[in-house]
Amino acid sequence: LVHYRRQGATMMTTRMSFRKREPRIGRIGKLSGKGTCFLALNCFAVLVLFVHHKQLALLNKRSLSTDLGNGNCQWEAAEPMGSEVESFGTLIASYPASGMRFTWQQAEGLSGIQVGDDYRLGGDGVYDKTGLLKTQYPHKEGIWSWGQDMSQAILLIRNPRWAIPSYHALLSEIHFSLKWPTSFLYISNTFTSRPPIEEWVNWRDYRFEEEIKLWRWHIDFWMEGGTQYWSDNDFERCGQHPFEYLDETDRTNWPRDNHCPADMNCEAKAVVSYETMKDPITGPVELSKIAQLIRGKEGFPKVVGDEAIQCVWEATNTNRAGPDIVGPAIESFTFTTDQFSTMKENLQFMINKYSTDYWATNPLAQDLVVYFNSYMDEVTADLNELIANPTPEPTYDANREEELKGWYNTLGRGNRYAKEKVEGMSGFWPFVSQLYDESSTFTTPDVSVSLTGDSKEWLDAHNARRKAYQE
Repeated sequence: LVHYRRQGATMMTTRMSFRKREPRIGRIGKLSGKGTCFLALNCFAVLVLFVHHKQLALLNKRSLSTDLGNGNCQWEAAEPMGSEVESFGTLIASYPASGMRFTWQQAEGLSGIQVGDDYRLGGDGVYDKTGLLKTQYPHKEGIWSWGQDMSQAILLIRNPRWAIPSYHALLSEIHFSLKWPTSFLYISNTFTSRPPIEEWVNWRDYRFEEEIKLWRWHIDFWMEGGTQYWSDNDFERCGQHPFEYLDETDRTNWPRDNHCPADMNCEAKAVVSYETMKDPITGPVELSKIAQLIRGKEGFPKVVGDEAIQCVWEATNTNRAGPDIVGPAIESFTFTTDQFSTMKENLQFMINKYSTDYWATNPLAQDLVVYFNSYMDEVTADLNELIANPTPEPTYDANREEELKGWYNTLGRGNRYAKEKVEGMSGFWPFVSQLYDESSTFTTPDVSVSLTGDSKEWLDAHNARRKAYQE
């Protein structure tokens, strides 16, 4: 578990030194001048590593296609670049569940280089997976773990109509984990099941308004070179009490993340869409954007030529592993009419923003507008269908938000800055104590959200696992 916070230069900080290249992406952020790093890894992680060694080895069975010329390619094993290899590192950044799995498989296919993970959850040899790295930063599910090792970024996006429910499904599969050992324990569950609809509805109704903003702000971060939407002391970037996300009406005064450009240029060099990437007609052309950015760069000697990209896309799509997914049909994970309308408002905001002023002639912004318009069409169609064939929606209840807050807290995701926890952070508490009043203590609210069948069974089992793990 890594907690990384940057403070003003005048603040007392706990400093850690990191060796230059051992391993190459093992440095947790850039801590020179300012920073606090809280690390916790107990013996349970060692047990998890042992038990899941064989399962995680399966994740490393990846493949690439060697360019044979004349548009032909040959299927071979992809390999880690190596922790000591100097390279022009390329980062692939996305909001959670935006088609990263499909995209990194295609990136490996055309480069021959295994893609690393910002949390290093990829089985054996994770520290050797350099050169290509995937992250969800600055979303709270991501972490800046690569220091200064990345030289350019690619922004991957997906329609929020599908990204948001897919993000919830992933959280459910790893039992809403916030800790490295727990995530590692359940990593083999990912992309295998969908959660109960009741659980989705509760999470959706509590999280939607914030997640649609985070989807939008994630794009802005990598388009604008690191626009920071969280306060400096909010080291989890979650906007929870006593912190809030920055005021969007005062957007001109939002700061830039200190990582940008100190550690890398945070302006994306290409934008790719999951929907476009997976389409048999447009996918190879979309994949060529990645190829063009890494071809000829230091550390990437085997990137296939443009003529072979069609072959690479088809071979990767044919041979990539994909387990059967159990659970409700994906179409069951929908939104209310108000939520669809809000989604349309946010998409229209992004269309207007990236088609005017400075962005009007920016090639990446022009790509974004094409994607946003296609998303708008799909969301509008879903909204019109829901209006024409309405389904029961939760009625407004003044107590529902408080009930959902209590439910969310039982998952361990709420109240991340509980006073009794923050008071124990000796290097942090003096700088935020004034934000808490004397009565600011936390108890889990009564949870009266109606859960039935599988949902209640799952929540009871989840809480039992959390308690056993903590003990």
